[in-house]
Amino acid sequence: MKILICTIFLCLPSVVYTQVQKTITKFIITESTSNGIDNTQFDYNRGGYFVFYENNLKKICLANVCEKSNDQSYGQIFNINSRTEEETSTTYKTQIFNFRWKYYNTYDSKTGYATIKLSKIYKPQGIVFYLIMILPNLDKLTYTGYMDGSLQLEKY
Repeated sequence: MKILICTIFLCLPSVVYTQVQKTITKFIITESTSNGIDNTQFDYNRGGYFVFYENNLKKICLANVCEKSNDQSYGQIFNINSRTEEETSTTYKTQIFNFRWKYYNTYDSKTGYATIKLSKIYKPQGIVFYLIMILPNLDKLTYTGYMDGSLQLEKY
């Protein structure tokens, strides 16, 4: 009986602190730059992607995930505003989101606030994205790619 109580007591903290996440959408990075310098190979090598998810507190969060090393920058987004530009004869429908991101890095324990502009472009082949991230030190990171699950290959 003492062993059972000790086991329950030792396992309880991990159950309490486990965070349940519900993935909203995933964006696969195909090209990137850091302060205007091509960074695509780095993001390809790390298996980089973004994921929006809802945490156990029902808050919308963002993670910049490094699939190869299981590292990430993650945290809640806030101050979201958006607008939609409808399709014209020369442009595709685009949704533009501006928000702040309170991030935590698992790889170096740093934290900070980033300003982000995310554009989702609705093309016949699927949804592509363009993301601009301004870090606290004013570094500018840009990412392009596609929304996972949005490719419509049957149109080819």
